[in-house]
Amino acid sequence: MAYFEERDRRIVEALKYRPDLEPGFEAIKGCLVWADERPDGLTPAGYERLCDLWIARTFLCHDPSRKTLNDAHYRAAWIQAKSEGVRWPGFLREALSDADRRYYEEMCEDGGV
Repeated sequence: MAYFEERDRRIVEALKYRPDLEPGFEAIKGCLVWADERPDGLTPAGYERLCDLWIARTFLCHDPSRKTLNDAHYRAAWIQAKSEGVRWPGFLREALSDADRRYYEEMCEDGGV
């Protein structure tokens, strides 16, 4: 089974990477998300899979000390989407700038408020 259904993959891959953007913090998921990673029109399943990638990126790349209740699930999602060659702007943000790291740490300390 493909990571994204064909329709959702087309929507995700239509996103254009914008390196000038600053992230927002998703408090419930505890992760950073940039506007160019958030498409409109995904199916509920597609949105859930996209959320898995945001969470996976956080603990695999941005905050390796962070653990989730289901690390194996998120790790598998990340590996599958990358191995299928999904062109998602979020894969271009595996490393954080100093400013983005400070923002992430501040948001985590403040609970995202």
